[in-house]
Amino acid sequence: MARRKKAASLLRSEILAHLEEFDYQLLLLETAMDQFGENFDLREFKRAFEKKAGISASHQVQVVERSFSRVQNFMAQLAQSGSILAQLNLPKSHEGDAARAFEALRDAKVIEPFMCNRLKRGQTMRSEIEHEYVQVKAGRVHEAVKLVAATAPGFISRYRGWIEPHL
Repeated sequence: MARRKKAASLLRSEILAHLEEFDYQLLLLETAMDQFGENFDLREFKRAFEKKAGISASHQVQVVERSFSRVQNFMAQLAQSGSILAQLNLPKSHEGDAARAFEALRDAKVIEPFMCNRLKRGQTMRSEIEHEYVQVKAGRVHEAVKLVAATAPGFISRYRGWIEPHL
């Protein structure tokens, strides 16, 4: 029993820390995207991604990628920790823990099926970008970044409302 309470206490602390930091991390991502034009221009991003716009532009690509990864990781961690804390049943599947946690939130009506699919897609793309980087094309990274940046505000809004009573 004490172990469960400790685990719940740690989960609450972790969730609160992620929630406190989330808006700032999303702002970092949006600011990094703005370096490639008001609408995160694919052509500008691609030139920098392909090392055709100088070292400063290539550095900005890495800032975008890191910010994208961090926001996606935050959403995955929040989904996983929240699912455990709320004692949601994770669907049985061969997908990873993050995808299953997003599905548990969907099943609990925290998020809609459309959002669940976008979150799972963002998770898959994050893994691709991090683990198969040399083969990933600029367009794929650009698509992933736009997807996560567009999905994050809706996710965090719904998640905050749902998790609050559990904290």
